[in-house]
Amino acid sequence: MRKAILIGSVAIILAAVVLAGNDPWKAKPYQQWDEKDVRKILGDSPWSKIVQIEATWKGMKDLPADDSSQPPATNTASPASKMGTQSPTTNPAAGGPPAAGPLEPGNSTPQATFALRWVSSRTLQRAAVRSAELAGQMTPADAEKQLANVPDVYEIAVSGPDMRPFQSADEDTLKLSAALIDKKSKEKISPTKVQISRTADGKKVQAVAFIFPKKAGNGEPAIPEDEKSVDFVCNINSAKIHVGFDISKMQDNQGRDL
Repeated sequence: MRKAILIGSVAIILAAVVLAGNDPWKAKPYQQWDEKDVRKILGDSPWSKIVQIEATWKGMKDLPADDSSQPPATNTASPASKMGTQSPTTNPAAGGPPAAGPLEPGNSTPQATFALRWVSSRTLQRAAVRSAELAGQMTPADAEKQLANVPDVYEIAVSGPDMRPFQSADEDTLKLSAALIDKKSKEKISPTKVQISRTADGKKVQAVAFIFPKKAGNGEPAIPEDEKSVDFVCNINSAKIHVGFDISKMQDNQGRDL
């Protein structure tokens, strides 16, 4: 069963620049990561992106009222991982959805903030189980068992305090709204599946996981080995999310990590 990858109400406020040699995913095994390491991986790494966009939907009458100032339920599992771990949502190391963004100077349009994470990667998988270990929710032996299940897909999770643009969309609509685009070839990869995580009462969307194939129809890798970057795009109910992932930096000690 797919369970949570660290969806909670803790804001991500990270601004430190760390030399590549000190990046925890290269500097030491995941069993030695501390909460600071996990927080960096989940909030400030090549696999995790924070983006602010214009929240033009905030005035739309056909969407639910904006209560993004209220934290989401902290006991709800997200579909964003195959790891089978419950999200330690109250743990600051969990790197939950970012706080709603303030208005920028001279900009009268409200801003919304989203976290996007490439959760099928080894690094994000390891960060999730390590966070669960640090929170006392998983034993090292169970962590090893979870990590033995290597995802056969690419998976990107989108979360944020104001998920209203996703609220009324079903899985088929969401599949049509998103894509991965190779920077080099301009080829578009469509998701084969979408999973929606809701609050405990089932009323509100907390996160959406977009699942993409690792292989194209001809059996070749969907993202070629020489591809250096891809864009994730999602346009749904006036929310236009566009984030670039630098594949050349998505590397651990075992090589390319998607």
